[in-house]
Amino acid sequence: MPGRSEGGFRPIQYLGSKWRLLDVLEHVVDGLTDPGDPVCDLFSGSGVVAQRLARRRRVVAVDVQEYSRVITSALLCPAVLPAGVAAATMLAARRRHQRLHHQIAKLAAHEAAAMRAALAGDAVPLCDVLEHGSILAFKRQGGEPPPALAALLDGAAGTLAGGPDSVLTRYYGGLYFSYRQAAALDAIAAAVRELPDPYRDTALAALLSTTSEIVSTVGSQFAQPVRPRGGDGRPKAAAVAAVARKRRTPVLERYAGWLERYQRLPGAVHRHAVIRSDYRSALAALPAGVGAIYADPPYTRDHYSRFYHVLETIALGDEPEISNVRIGRSARLSRALYRAERHQSPFCIRTEVTGAFRGLFEHAVKLGAPLVLSYSPYATGTAARPRPRLVTIAEITELAGEYFTAVRVESAGRIAHSKLNREQVNGEVAYDAEVLLVARP
Repeated sequence: MPGRSEGGFRPIQYLGSKWRLLDVLEHVVDGLTDPGDPVCDLFSGSGVVAQRLARRRRVVAVDVQEYSRVITSALLCPAVLPAGVAAATMLAARRRHQRLHHQIAKLAAHEAAAMRAALAGDAVPLCDVLEHGSILAFKRQGGEPPPALAALLDGAAGTLAGGPDSVLTRYYGGLYFSYRQAAALDAIAAAVRELPDPYRDTALAALLSTTSEIVSTVGSQFAQPVRPRGGDGRPKAAAVAAVARKRRTPVLERYAGWLERYQRLPGAVHRHAVIRSDYRSALAALPAGVGAIYADPPYTRDHYSRFYHVLETIALGDEPEISNVRIGRSARLSRALYRAERHQSPFCIRTEVTGAFRGLFEHAVKLGAPLVLSYSPYATGTAARPRPRLVTIAEITELAGEYFTAVRVESAGRIAHSKLNREQVNGEVAYDAEVLLVARP
């Protein structure tokens, strides 16, 4: 069942997810704290660690991304929508979807025919949609779609109004989702935004989980749209057929299932706090008496915001500007259509990472709180990425020793994280790829 794993509820496909380490993490935190001591989960991400820790104690969950705040809020404090509210929301979403899909009906029909062709062995039409299908990108920079597709994109652009209620259809239809799927996501998002506060986070988290499940990319992430052709220009028939199958996933039905699963989560026992904040500001505002701090900062030069920018747009409910990339002397929209304003973590910047760790350690010591830090130990890679980790475990341990009176490093178990790029640009798979640095003031 989507949403379940041997480690617990898994809301989204998340890079470096800790759902397999939950037992270990809970055991370590239990050994550092007294019963009932509050704990801070400083980089809450997909929220699974905060949810596990919240079984026995109050949790302050922090992340700088709004999608993380929404998901973690729904995990820690799930709301149960009254039957009438849930039914009205689904009805509103279906009606919005019908109206929005009617506006792009010809373009959606063209894609549906391309999907059937891909499943029958002709991948070219769907390749064209994957490479040129974003309505936004077509209107901003043209490109070279086949004339029939160009005419349909132009027609859809002329019928769709701007604004958050159609942003997924205009930006990401054709690129990450089928047009019909994107329209359904837009329709649900618009209906959810009308819900009152007590229910909105749970309903919105269900939409984020749905989006993560249905996106037709490798790894269900948003950093790398599918490249449907090889270097020789020939279609990757099997990969394109897989996209066609994924794009048949019914969004409204999947959403209803996710909403039900969130509402079945156990209610909050403690008064948790879920905060959207930079880690430094959150630490500065934490009151004394925190039993422990758990920190899972990014490991590599890859900013996590790349992988979840579409989820952030859904959570914020906005219409973002898109970042540009320089190609020669010209600027073009980023291929993945990244948000122009997205978080750049100092833990992912070589010139800032040491200062980021120093700030983390200094604040923890001021609070008198033990720190549990997750990190990956391997520091070698390939010619393309000779050092995927910006600092080594030895360097972090030495630095922590300047602030804490006792520092130890423990293996978190035989874990190898998934890697989303091509094999040749990643370091070798390393089991025991996660360690815990446990530091006491």
